[in-house]
Amino acid sequence: MKNSFRSPLHPAAVFFLLTACVAFFSWVGSTYGWEGVQSLLSPEGIRWRLRTLQSDYLTSPFLGPILLLGFGVGLCLHSGWWAQVRSLLLRQKRPSRKERRALSASVLVAAVYAALLVFLAIGPWSGMRTITGTLSHSPLADGLFPLLSLGIGNMAVVYAYVVDYYNSERDIVRGMAYGFVRFSTYFVTLFFVVLFFTSFRYSGLASCLGLSDKGVDVLYVGCSLLLLYDDSPSSSGSSA
Repeated sequence: MKNSFRSPLHPAAVFFLLTACVAFFSWVGSTYGWEGVQSLLSPEGIRWRLRTLQSDYLTSPFLGPILLLGFGVGLCLHSGWWAQVRSLLLRQKRPSRKERRALSASVLVAAVYAALLVFLAIGPWSGMRTITGTLSHSPLADGLFPLLSLGIGNMAVVYAYVVDYYNSERDIVRGMAYGFVRFSTYFVTLFFVVLFFTSFRYSGLASCLGLSDKGVDVLYVGCSLLLLYDDSPSSSGSSA
């Protein structure tokens, strides 16, 4: 069921309009000498925006992890694993014997994979930890999102093969790509979120309004995560 409280404007359009407001008020603030405010519409502001637009988006703290997790999540959605789990949790229908066997196999694979990660993290082999033996900034920590995506994807692939939904590597590739199709609008929305917050910070309006850099970061993280939830699948099922 669709959310009846959803804004009539798409979130991407909302953040585009917010960015336009930031540009306007930064011009007003710069004209009237507001403390610390610099205009986005000045030659310097336009040059800054053109130089940093691409890098700001590509280095967004959310883009890389979401792209990597998209492979595993796409497989979960495309293979029917998530649809089956959701149906089981909501007690919508009783799974068949083959589906129960597939779910059991996928959970077993996930448990073995999780045990392997725990062994790499705290076991005697220290190759995945730092030279001091810690996990912070270790290869294991730095590769957390690829490892999570691999674990999620393996679980979904096992399920799909046991229920005979996948028959070749082409099905796996289609499943890995499905996440980008399903969440494609989020990548557009994220662009405008990045555009707004970087412009808001550069203009000095955040400081003028009494917002600290940490406060802006919290708002940035909150908006990015909420918009990802807003774009999450509302219905179960794999791709057609």
